[in-house]
Amino acid sequence: MAVAFLSPAGPPAVPPGIDVSTFLTSAAAEGLLGLLHARVAATGTAEYLPPALAAGLRAGAHRQVALELALRVELRRVVAAASSRGLDVLLMKGASLAYDVYPDPAWRVRSDVDMFIRAGDRARVRACLDDLGYVCEPEVSGRFVSYQFHSQRIDAHGVRHLCDVHWKVANPQRFADAVGFDELAGAAVPLPLLGPDARGLGRTHALWLACVHRAAHHYDRDTLVWLYDVHLLMNALDAAGVARFIALAERTGVRRICLRALLLARARFGTEIPPMAIAALEAAPVDEPSAVFLGPVRKFDVLLDDVRALPGWRARLTLLKEHLFPDAAYMRRTYARGASSPIAWLYVRRIVNGAGKWF
Repeated sequence: MAVAFLSPAGPPAVPPGIDVSTFLTSAAAEGLLGLLHARVAATGTAEYLPPALAAGLRAGAHRQVALELALRVELRRVVAAASSRGLDVLLMKGASLAYDVYPDPAWRVRSDVDMFIRAGDRARVRACLDDLGYVCEPEVSGRFVSYQFHSQRIDAHGVRHLCDVHWKVANPQRFADAVGFDELAGAAVPLPLLGPDARGLGRTHALWLACVHRAAHHYDRDTLVWLYDVHLLMNALDAAGVARFIALAERTGVRRICLRALLLARARFGTEIPPMAIAALEAAPVDEPSAVFLGPVRKFDVLLDDVRALPGWRARLTLLKEHLFPDAAYMRRTYARGASSPIAWLYVRRIVNGAGKWF
């Protein structure tokens, strides 16, 4: 139903007997409230909707606008601070797309700001955020288990600002080194609404990441706002951009993943996909290794793929150790805040409790 509101085929139609409360809850969960309100406003059809639905969409959109203004001010501050220290930071995912391909940044909801940095700049970026009042909580970390850290700040108005800082494009080993910082920086685009130094991923790389992210981190979930990202990005590419995207998907071994995302976007939003792009992506082997991330996926399946992708048993055993035995600060914060339980017991508790999630 929410998808029909965003169809370019004509004004949105509402079936009789719609459960307004359920619809609004679903639209919010899918990240579409602002987009739906914008579509209704553009087509002048608010008066034909149930009053409660029109009011709910309007209220949701107003909340998104207010939040986006607060997020934008803070993000400009972070970008300027990083630039003043000579740090090269690229925005990616929602934080980049909101200011590039969306007609209004407020319509792209996001819970955090994804930032991509050089691996060697981790300490300096963390120090920069610390100086801006951000706090890093203990989390699972190591050489292989994670290539990101989180840092957050609550401002004077109670708004939460969360920075998700990456030095590889994804945590799963199959994707981690697929595209490096220098390649992304070389094709980056300016984001002038966030200041003269703000840059985001170029649209070819952004489309690649939009396809990969929903599989690599969310195991093929079809959350609608992620598919709308794919829709906008695909429609924004010219023929040369589409050719570069196909070449990138083939080089990085993710043609099946990209095909899946594009077909879902077309089914939901009518995305126009050149036939040659479909043919090129369909030419991927049926057993393309990255396709393990499509369909029902357990965390254990991802771990097995990580083990296969790492070179040598030393690296593989290190990864397993990092999963099973995180550092003590993380363990006490997560499993024994304010208590003095023996650390060995906390590890046993973590392994037993986590078994269900993994299998």
